[in-house]
Amino acid sequence: MDFLNFSGVVDEWNTTYTNSSATGNSKYSLLSITGLTVVVGFLILFTIVGNVLVVIAVLTSRALKPPQNLFLVSLASADILVATLVMPFSLANELMGYWFFGKVWCDIYLALDVLFCTSSIVHLCAISLDRYWSITQAIEYNQKRTPKRLNGMIVVVWLISAVISFPPLISMDRSSGGEISPQCRLNDETWYILYSSIGSFFAPCVIMILVYI
Repeated sequence: MDFLNFSGVVDEWNTTYTNSSATGNSKYSLLSITGLTVVVGFLILFTIVGNVLVVIAVLTSRALKPPQNLFLVSLASADILVATLVMPFSLANELMGYWFFGKVWCDIYLALDVLFCTSSIVHLCAISLDRYWSITQAIEYNQKRTPKRLNGMIVVVWLISAVISFPPLISMDRSSGGEISPQCRLNDETWYILYSSIGSFFAPCVIMILVYI
């Protein structure tokens, strides 16, 4: 009888251990993890395929050859990079309940997240300015609207995005090396919140509103 009771306790412990190992520090059940992985995996695949098709269409279609469509290629590239370098790690971090990939990649991941998302918004701002100038300065601006000039504007877009995303790499708190469940969080200092929100959202938003009014 004692042996049977002991066997039952061991079986129950094994079951509990297996379930806890499967979910780790995650706040999600195994079923939820599976469902979220499938849904987000589909979104990642859809994002990659859709934006790759946009790039191919612009680069190969004669109807889409006008130089202003270079903005679309760069914007689609930013979205592809979000889907490949940000979303999978965000999903893993959320489902696991902790950051598994180390401090160095945490800093890089956070910077890339801000870089690509900011780049998408600033691209939309640049597109709105390009359209505005092509209407208000139709002859003069369209004569200057060369691929070289537009490539320069795209470089400026990425530089602005890089300046906004760079601070997390130099201002992260690296003192939590002994954590059992390490976390990867964006810089939450007031100066950076204001700095990034103005540069990544409010300034481009104001410009687009003024341009489209």
